[in-house]
Amino acid sequence: MNNYKLASKGAVIGITVYLLLTTIKLTTASIFKANSLQADGLNNLSDIIASSAVWIGLYLAKKPADHNHKFGHEKYEIISSFIVSLLMFTIGFQVILSGMSQLFSKDYSQTSQQVLLTTLLSIVILTLTKSYLKKLATQSNSVGLKATAKDMQGDLLISIATLIGSLSVSWGFPIIDTFLSITVGIIIILSAFEVFKESTFTLSDGFDPETLLIYEKCILSHSDVIAINSIRARMATQQIYLDVTIALDPSMSVYQSHCITEEIEAILQDQFQIKDIDIHVEPYE
Repeated sequence: MNNYKLASKGAVIGITVYLLLTTIKLTTASIFKANSLQADGLNNLSDIIASSAVWIGLYLAKKPADHNHKFGHEKYEIISSFIVSLLMFTIGFQVILSGMSQLFSKDYSQTSQQVLLTTLLSIVILTLTKSYLKKLATQSNSVGLKATAKDMQGDLLISIATLIGSLSVSWGFPIIDTFLSITVGIIIILSAFEVFKESTFTLSDGFDPETLLIYEKCILSHSDVIAINSIRARMATQQIYLDVTIALDPSMSVYQSHCITEEIEAILQDQFQIKDIDIHVEPYE
C-alpha cells in the first residue's frame, strides 16, 4: 500500500472514530448537563472537520502534475493542515468563552454514571486509535496524518481531564469541572499553534539548515566539486526538492560537467531519497 493510501486510510479512521465520540459525548452532555464533557464533544466535532480536511487534502495531493502545477499538487495536504489549525483555534476560543460564561453565571455541571462511562469509553478508544494512527503516520510520512495523531494525543489528555471533572462534580466540587472545561480550550489552542507552526513552515518553503549542511557535506565529498556556490531546498509533504549550484574546473568540458552532476544526483537520491534534484554548474573562479 502506497503512502497516500496509508494516509487516506488513517484519515478515514480518524473521521469515523471522532464521529462516534462526538455523537455520544454531545448527547450525554446535553442530557446530563456536563460542561467539560460538552467541551470535549465540541473538540471532537472540530476533529471531524479537521480529519475531513486532511482527507480532502490527501485526495487532491495525489493528483499528478499538470500544465499549471508543474511540481504536482502535494502541498494541498499542507494546506489542509493549515485549515485544521484555524478550525482548532476557533473551537478552542469558543470552549474558553463558554467556560468563562458558566463560571460567572455559576451554572455548574451535573454528573451521572453515564457521564463517567462515556468518558472512560472515550479514553480507551482514543488510546487505541492514537497508537494506530501514529504508526500509519510514520509509515506514510504524512504531515496531515501526523497533525491528526498529534491532535488525538491532546484529545486523550482532554478526555482524562473530563473524567477528573466528572469525578469532582460527584465529590461536590462542580466548579473544578468548569475550570477543566476552560483548560480544555487552552489545550486545543496550544495544539492548534503546533499544527499552525508546522504547516506554515512548509508552506513558506522553510527547510532545516542542519539537513542542508548534511547535503552540502555529501556533495563536497565528490572529488571534482571545488565549491558549492548556493544550495537550497523545500518540501512538499513527503517529497524534497533540492537546488544546488556547484563550482567545477573551468577547463572541464560540458559533457564531463554533465556526468559529474548525474553522479552527485545518484548519490543524493540513494542516501537521502530526494525526489527532485536540480544541479547547476559554474566555472570556479
